[in-house]
Amino acid sequence: MSMSISISTRGNRPPLFTTLLLVAVLLAAGGCGLRPDMAPEIVAPHKETPGYVAKLEPPDLAPGDDAVSPGSAYFYFIRGKSAELAGRLDEARYAYQQVLLRDRTAVHVMRSLTMLLLRQNQRQEAIVWAQRMAELQPDDIDTLALLANLHTVVGESLKAAAIYREILAIDPGNAKIMLLLGKLYVGDDQPLKALALLEELVAQHPDFFPGHYYLARLYLELEQVTSAMAAYERALVLNWSPLLAQEVAAAYTSAGLYEESRRLYQQIIADDPTDKRARSLLADTYLRLNRVDAALTELAELRHYITDPDHRDHVDLTIARILLDEGRLKESLALLYTITGDEPRLDAIRSLMVTVYYRLDRVDRAHLLLEEVRSGDYGYEDAVLMAARLYYASSQPVAAAQVLTRALGDPDHRYLSFYVTLALLHIELHDAGQGVRVFERALRELGPIAPVLLEYARYLDRIGNIAGAMDKMQRVIALDPQNPYALNYVGYTWADRGENLEQALIYIKEAVRLRPEDGAIRNSLGWVFYRLGDYHRAVAELELAVELLADDPELYDHLGDAYRKLSQREDALNAYRRALELLDPESDGEKYRAIKNKIEELM
Repeated sequence: MSMSISISTRGNRPPLFTTLLLVAVLLAAGGCGLRPDMAPEIVAPHKETPGYVAKLEPPDLAPGDDAVSPGSAYFYFIRGKSAELAGRLDEARYAYQQVLLRDRTAVHVMRSLTMLLLRQNQRQEAIVWAQRMAELQPDDIDTLALLANLHTVVGESLKAAAIYREILAIDPGNAKIMLLLGKLYVGDDQPLKALALLEELVAQHPDFFPGHYYLARLYLELEQVTSAMAAYERALVLNWSPLLAQEVAAAYTSAGLYEESRRLYQQIIADDPTDKRARSLLADTYLRLNRVDAALTELAELRHYITDPDHRDHVDLTIARILLDEGRLKESLALLYTITGDEPRLDAIRSLMVTVYYRLDRVDRAHLLLEEVRSGDYGYEDAVLMAARLYYASSQPVAAAQVLTRALGDPDHRYLSFYVTLALLHIELHDAGQGVRVFERALRELGPIAPVLLEYARYLDRIGNIAGAMDKMQRVIALDPQNPYALNYVGYTWADRGENLEQALIYIKEAVRLRPEDGAIRNSLGWVFYRLGDYHRAVAELELAVELLADDPELYDHLGDAYRKLSQREDALNAYRRALELLDPESDGEKYRAIKNKIEELM
């Protein structure tokens, strides 16, 4: 079958590509100006099978030869585009490669092939072709930007940054490239470089919205709140949108600037009264401003725009919680009954109703609600614990224990929290030994697993059985070597006794790694350094501990001891005095007297 196609040659191509240089053929016979090791592989079909296979030897084409007619090359380009549009990517790739065998100046084809390779996840080969384009047109910003973006995609940020800087040398005021380079610096954890570049960007292009937007986010990361808000406000002026306004309002909220948040949420709602998210966030902002009535009004207005009954119930539940917090108990209860009817579902609604009845001194009604809960119901665990707490708060610890004992009789719905609460109740009933038996039962019924052993150890520590607690904690570590609480307990106990200090340090350092913001664990690290005689590091860790946990007298006592070892008398006195402020002279009599003696020794 013959086919006649009328084609103008290169004059029909887009002007952008008419002057491009020769590129990317196989070096079968050497010497076309490209290094053989860098040349992408051009493929041709088997003679006997016209398939589109990616790994065949190319035809023998001497670098200096003029290939087949330009019309033939253009035919392959059209064929490739058609195949690509139809989703036949291998066929398109083959056709583009055939163009590059016939027309070594076809940079536009290299670009099409590069983008196709990206679609096929052939990123490294795409980079090679983009590099070829950059070599042929070294001052073409679009080509250089494409190459830089490809390097970014494969994680080669240093190469990408170098190319972006090369573009800026050609076009110093290119806003998009400055932005991309700034974002690259941020991703490479070079925030100060990014900051300088983005500040220069907005100075040169004061109306370039993306520059102000990303600069605002960077300022926030660097905790420069005032500058961040100014940049955000400028971005809003340039390109106001509800989504951006909500982001800025959230930033104001995080910074504690609630009036500014309120202003933005009201502006969003003025533009779109049906914006449910904005109304919800405005209500939350009113609560932060302690404007409870305004929050309730906004939530009531929000209900009018909600069609889903479950979502409307959620809003009513929020209103009921606010009323409860405000002591408007009867209003809260009435609203809860409008949600549930006469038979409230077992969920947060029932829990709120129980709380309201208890605060109305209608404990009997609260108990009736809880007794409706059956094992297997949603919220069963919470309901049992709440019933026990209500009995305990009503000075009926025996009744509370009976609720938990009865719940543990159901073998299919036993929870660790039941055992823990029952054991602690036995301490209140002056029968700590019975609590031990409760935990032994937990080991039999739930198994000797790490959570049970951890709670058992804490109980033993509470009743003064340190040896038993250490045994259980070490069993926890054997089962869960990365349990920060067990590691901390064992390490601190060793440090306090002055034994196994090197192992104690290993344990506590691991606990700190797992829970770096835990003040009690930081205290342990400081104390083990103290025991090792490293008082400077002890002070550093203990100072951090009191920042994280400012109301623990033991931390200030330890800090005072460490200051004292460094002869920092005034600091030690201040730490000891703070410890005394946090202690009760009666209930903490022994500790109180010990610290008071330390103060007297320094006076």
